[in-house]
Amino acid sequence: MTDQRVPYRIRFARACDIPAIIELMRPYNMHHIPSPEMGELDDKHFLVAEADGRLIGAAGYTFISPEVGKTTLMAVNPAYTGHGLGMELQTARMRVLRSLGCEKIITNADRPATIAWYKRHFGYREIGRLPKIHSFGLDDVHEWTTLEADLTSVASPVPLREKLLINVALTGMKHIKSDNPHLPVTPEEIAADALEVARLGAAVVHLHARDTSGAPTPDASVYAEIISRIREKNTDLIICVSSSGRNWQGLEKRSAVLNLDADVKPDMVSLTLGSMNFPDQASVNPPDVIQALARGMLERGIKPELEVFEAGMIDYGRYLIRKGLIRQPGYFNLMLGSLGTISAAHDSLTFLVGRLPAFSTWAASGSGRYRTRVREMAAAAGGGLRTGLEDHLYLDEDKKQPATNGALISQALEAAARHGREIATPREVRNWLELDTT
Repeated sequence: MTDQRVPYRIRFARACDIPAIIELMRPYNMHHIPSPEMGELDDKHFLVAEADGRLIGAAGYTFISPEVGKTTLMAVNPAYTGHGLGMELQTARMRVLRSLGCEKIITNADRPATIAWYKRHFGYREIGRLPKIHSFGLDDVHEWTTLEADLTSVASPVPLREKLLINVALTGMKHIKSDNPHLPVTPEEIAADALEVARLGAAVVHLHARDTSGAPTPDASVYAEIISRIREKNTDLIICVSSSGRNWQGLEKRSAVLNLDADVKPDMVSLTLGSMNFPDQASVNPPDVIQALARGMLERGIKPELEVFEAGMIDYGRYLIRKGLIRQPGYFNLMLGSLGTISAAHDSLTFLVGRLPAFSTWAASGSGRYRTRVREMAAAAGGGLRTGLEDHLYLDEDKKQPATNGALISQALEAAARHGREIATPREVRNWLELDTT
C-alpha cells in the first residue's frame, strides 16, 4: 500500500491516530466529534496517509448492512492536494468495502465540487437528501446530498508480493518424537529450531508448547520460556503462538497466551475461523470462543494469524473485521488438502485468495502428499509458504526420509528460486502486516 510517486504511505489507522484524524477535519468544519450526527470515530475502520511520521490524509468507512458500506469522513492536508491522494484514499476504501462483501457504497456530501468529483471519478448517482443535524461542512447548506455507487465491478486485489514470506510451524499438537526424532518438543529444542529457521530465511515461526512429558500444553509459562529464549538472540523474528482448540476447547486455556508479560508477548496468535474435521478428530471452534479470542487479541495489540481450512472461514473473518474485532491488514494461513476440508486443487487456492480482504497477506500449505503441489502453486501466485514439522514429517512423499525444520525451509527456498522470488525478511513482513506501531 505504498505510493511510489510521492513520499507518503497509505495504511490502516491505529487507535493513536484518532486525534490527528480529527485535526485533519478542522478546515472542513468537521471537528464536532462526537456529536449527534457523528459518533466516536472507529480507528479500526479508517485508512490514513502518512508522510514523514505525520498524517496528511484520512478516509473512514462503516457498514449499513453486510452488503452496503458507507463512507464517514475524508480529508487531505491542503499542502498535499494535487497529488491524487484523495483519489487513492477513496479507491482504497472502495476496495476494502468490496472485499468485505459490500455491493454498494453510500456517501453524503454538501459541497457541489465534492459531489461532482464523486460522480465523475467513481460513478456515484444522487439518491436523495438528508437534513443536517449539526453544523458540519458548509454553514449555508442545510442538507446532505446522498450519493450511491455500485461496488460489484471494483477490484479488491490482494497484493502479489515480489518477495516470498516463509512461515515455519515447528512442532504442532499431534506428532511425537517417535513419529520423527527431529521434532522439537522442549523449550530449548523449539527455540533452537526457531533460531535456525530464522537464520535460513523464515520471517515467522508458529509455536506450540509441550509439557515435560512431551504432550501439548496451553501453559503460558512454557510459551514465555520459549519466546524469551528466542528473543534473547533474535528480536526481529515474528513469533506466533497457538490458541488451537484441537486438544482443548475451553476459552480459559486457549486464551492463556494472550496474557503474557510485555517482554514475552507474542507478535501474533493463531485464530482458527471455524470448526472442521481432521482425518481422525474434530476441531471445534464455537463462534463465542472465536470472538472472545479475537477480542482479547485486539485489546492486547496482538495480530491474529487467521487459519483457514474452508472458504466459509474467510467469510467469517470478513464478518469479524466488519464487526471491529479484527484490525486490518489481515494475515491468513490457507491450509489445503486435509481430508474433510477444502481440496488442494489449483482452483481451490485461486478461489480462497480471491475471497481475501483487500491488502491482506497470505501463506499456504498443503497437507500430506499435496505439500509439493500447494508449495509450487503458492510460490507462483505471489503468496507465502507455510512449512514445518507440524505439517510435514517427511521430505519425500514416500515417507522414507524424516524431515527437519531446516530441511523443509530449504525446500521452500528452492521453490522461491524456481519462481524468481526473493525471500522476505521479518522486517519487511512486519511492514506488510503493520505490526510495528512506530
